[in-house]
Amino acid sequence: MKQWMHSASRLVALATVPMVPAVGLAQDAVTVEFPDPALFFQNSSFAVDGDVGYVPTFDNDRLWSFSLVTGELLDSDGAALGGNASDVFVFSKGRVGIPGWFPGQAILVCNVSDPTNLSVLGTIDLDASSNVQGQNIEVAPGGVIGFVASFPNDTLFSFNVETLSLQDPDGLALPGNPDRIALAGNRLAMVDTTSGRIMVADVSDPANLTLAGSITLPGSPSFGSNDNIVFAADSRTGFVSSNERVLYSFDIITLAVLDPDGFPFGTQSFAGDIAIHGDTVACVWSRGLAFIDAGDPSNLSLISNAAFGEVVAPQGSATTAFTADGTGAAIPVVFPGNRVYTFDVASGEQISPPFAVDDQPNFLTMLSPGNRVGVLCSGNDADNIFLISNLFGVCAGDVDGDGVVGINDFLALLAAWGPNPGHAADIDGDGEVGILDFLALLAAWGPCS
Repeated sequence: MKQWMHSASRLVALATVPMVPAVGLAQDAVTVEFPDPALFFQNSSFAVDGDVGYVPTFDNDRLWSFSLVTGELLDSDGAALGGNASDVFVFSKGRVGIPGWFPGQAILVCNVSDPTNLSVLGTIDLDASSNVQGQNIEVAPGGVIGFVASFPNDTLFSFNVETLSLQDPDGLALPGNPDRIALAGNRLAMVDTTSGRIMVADVSDPANLTLAGSITLPGSPSFGSNDNIVFAADSRTGFVSSNERVLYSFDIITLAVLDPDGFPFGTQSFAGDIAIHGDTVACVWSRGLAFIDAGDPSNLSLISNAAFGEVVAPQGSATTAFTADGTGAAIPVVFPGNRVYTFDVASGEQISPPFAVDDQPNFLTMLSPGNRVGVLCSGNDADNIFLISNLFGVCAGDVDGDGVVGINDFLALLAAWGPNPGHAADIDGDGEVGILDFLALLAAWGPCS
């Protein structure tokens, strides 16, 4: 009886104290291969919808669908685009929109409701002065209306992927050159690469776009094609980094700058893509990565600088992605050696050794469950996508490292029963796989957070 009571007290303790993380498993990757002569542009990206990814290639000018689990092509022939593009964006009702040349400037809409049988629905044509190649699309709530900015005619367009038509036929003429756009509620912010400001449009009525105003930033900032805007969870506090490696915060409703001086980061050359998770903004620059605390947008401060341990060069189109809980982040680097690095946000220290890929890694995103990393690589003849597992270790109970605690982990735990120090099934870290580990696995059942 005393022994049973002692075991019961340990079970209570187990339920009330944090679990010891499981030992990480070996890094592994599935490669998505595309038939020759499929190639990616340097700024190409892929879209994620559940367990399916979508990506366009050029030379053979097709849209491809692939499994984010197995890496296999789902439609082995793809869908012929009749032109070329670098990006694809997911809408509702099984549709995607692709900005590019088809053969003139247009938004091409495809039916992807059956990922094994992709088809082209038609194009939403733009006038001859428009160029949306490489521009991003923002999708309004409801998943039917999209927005895209065009240059050199400096115009914001709204369109409908169900009717395959422009909502505001003339678009909104802008006072500067728009690049990356970001939607927040009924307003849309755009980087102005001409004057170094933020242009803001009211898109509450997609059939009648209007200019809400501009936000003039302090100093003399400049922006390039890789300087994007992100928004906090309140959908009004925005952040943007300039070429001069300064992070600025602003309010898209009041059109006010929140941190009067901005926050400088990095030491040389230019800044690039930024990403946000909660109160943390990750800022890429030409030789590194900085994590900045944006909890108080009026007083931005440094959390840490990523400790690469060597001189590195993130590609100009490199993107950063956070783990689901925001404690870790991954970034692709083209020099040295085409690698993916992972970092602890709080300390800036590397979480695991850099993962080598076979060509220039550009676009990177986080895949769920299990904090898997998807990275698109472009090169002379090695254009592919890597789906990488275990860069951040595994969560407690996820014995096989697939991002889900389930029956396979239960069977692996039974196979490892008994003294087994260092095994991923030894969840409480006591050197033995036993009843406490079994109960911890049950408590963690389901997708890893």
